[in-house]
Amino acid sequence: MKMFKGALILISVLLAVATVPGQNVAPLPAGIDISGSYFPPRHQDVGLGTAAGMLVDYGGIPINEAARIYALTWPANRMTVREQQCMGYVPPYMYIAPGNYRLWQDRDPFTQRLRAIKSYASVAEGERTIWLDDRPHPPANAEHTFPGFATGKFEGDILTVQTTHMKRGWIRANGVPQSDQAELVEWFIRHGDRLTHFSVVTDPVYLAEPMSKSFVLQRSVKDPIGWLYACDDADQILTRNDENVPQFLYGQNPYVREYADKYKIPLIGALGGPETMYPEFAAKMKAATDAEAMAKILPASDTPKAAVVRDPTPNDGEIHTLQVRDNIYLLTGDGANIAVQIGPQGALLVDTGTGKLADKVVEAVKKLTDLPIQFVMNTSFYPDHTGGNLKVHLAGADLTLYGGNFGGGAMPRAATIIAHQNVQTRMDGTPTEGWPADTYLSGRRRKFFNQEGIDMFYMPNAITDGDSIVHFRKADVIVTGDIFTTTRYPFFDVKSGGSLKGELQALNYILGKTLYEHDEDGGTLIIPGHGYITNEFEVSEYRNMLVIVRDRVQGMINKGATLEQVKAARVTADYDDRYGANTGPWTTDMFIEAVYTSLKQAKN
Repeated sequence: MKMFKGALILISVLLAVATVPGQNVAPLPAGIDISGSYFPPRHQDVGLGTAAGMLVDYGGIPINEAARIYALTWPANRMTVREQQCMGYVPPYMYIAPGNYRLWQDRDPFTQRLRAIKSYASVAEGERTIWLDDRPHPPANAEHTFPGFATGKFEGDILTVQTTHMKRGWIRANGVPQSDQAELVEWFIRHGDRLTHFSVVTDPVYLAEPMSKSFVLQRSVKDPIGWLYACDDADQILTRNDENVPQFLYGQNPYVREYADKYKIPLIGALGGPETMYPEFAAKMKAATDAEAMAKILPASDTPKAAVVRDPTPNDGEIHTLQVRDNIYLLTGDGANIAVQIGPQGALLVDTGTGKLADKVVEAVKKLTDLPIQFVMNTSFYPDHTGGNLKVHLAGADLTLYGGNFGGGAMPRAATIIAHQNVQTRMDGTPTEGWPADTYLSGRRRKFFNQEGIDMFYMPNAITDGDSIVHFRKADVIVTGDIFTTTRYPFFDVKSGGSLKGELQALNYILGKTLYEHDEDGGTLIIPGHGYITNEFEVSEYRNMLVIVRDRVQGMINKGATLEQVKAARVTADYDDRYGANTGPWTTDMFIEAVYTSLKQAKN
């Protein structure tokens, strides 16, 4: 992990306590059992007692340009978007709140060994587990949650915790984001009835340097009331549709100077950045001009940035299997994600990868079930989704068709491939045995297999003119194909019938099929075309990003801007570190051009 400039880190912290169970189990360290109820005493920075603060108050946060642009274009009423209303809180943000906290030990019921520390925060009813039993962190393509996945160990009287797999959350809830690629290290320690918590967040997307935070919790003498903070989303602005995401266009935030003017500080001191963390910045702030501050309001350069996010797909020549939920599994390692449903009738696959590792895909399925692959569903015609069709088809057996004799002779035994008709049409030139033989034209293709209803929905003119999503009803898992990915900007192939409008409609259709279990975690799980397992929150974030970029481009088109002028304005500056690319099959420039072309065509 990156270290701070200078010598700033020693530790203190919050939560819990115990031993790490395993081969050699040490006794619970004396005096640091933190079970009980807590509340935050007066916050060290009263204005941030709810962790939000005023708009455009970013001083002391080592944000980079992407985070600053994100925050400056974020209006508070974006929280009225349905999927944002009950958004959970990520650590360490979840601890800086005015509510109550409860901490307790989770022990093995037979050995009584401490295996985890759990915490509950009344604000958003956030529950978190810190595992102490040496379990590894999940693979990179596993589901992210707001609490993330945390493991801890005791170092003397200090509990050190490492957290990964967090959703996109807040560093400060006035628009300063923490990305889904952030990692967190925390230290917890008890001083009598006080807990001190020290944390360091490293975020390659939105922070230029690691950021530290500290706070104190006071143990309650009596169990406090007010533990619940239930949230259900609702329509809040009836005149707004799902393709309207509130935002400030570049340079049009009316509150840019509000905080700076109120507290009579130079604007540059409110705009954040790593330099604002150090004492020498005070002198620089006094000498700074207004022009220097205003230069930070807009993206600084016309050069798109490449993403700092690694594709979580393994690339070691092997197929990796991850259980998604119940009888649904994810296979990765051969291009696009492959979903597998197993049950008493055999296996059903959604997509087959590039085909380079098709034999290993078949073997991976055989490890899940002794029964044959009966069906394959293709979400699109692209080779990274259909390249393994031929081998998987020939390795399978659709017993519903080929189990008996027809006309005196046995028919060939192979899996049936299902897709929209346009997938078959656009696969012309590839071996016909790898084509979908069971096609549909519109609406949906329904199937009941392995005691579960399966819907294949046609998404017209999204990525192409033949895209489908697949919904496993009982498991409540949706496979989106490349309509949604966590690894790049939305790709819509205009030449193959794709469109910006169709992509947005498809994303909103997916969101119309989802629900969450609690505060935008759990519920309907999403397997994207590429990337990690998600739920509706990440799909909503992806949809919001596309709408925001669309509106920026449209605003420039309305003023007569050319494509080159739109590119030079860096209309994706706050998202490039997350989704951008300067090389490869789908670059940031290609994405902007596709958005521009789609909007120009729609206007004409």
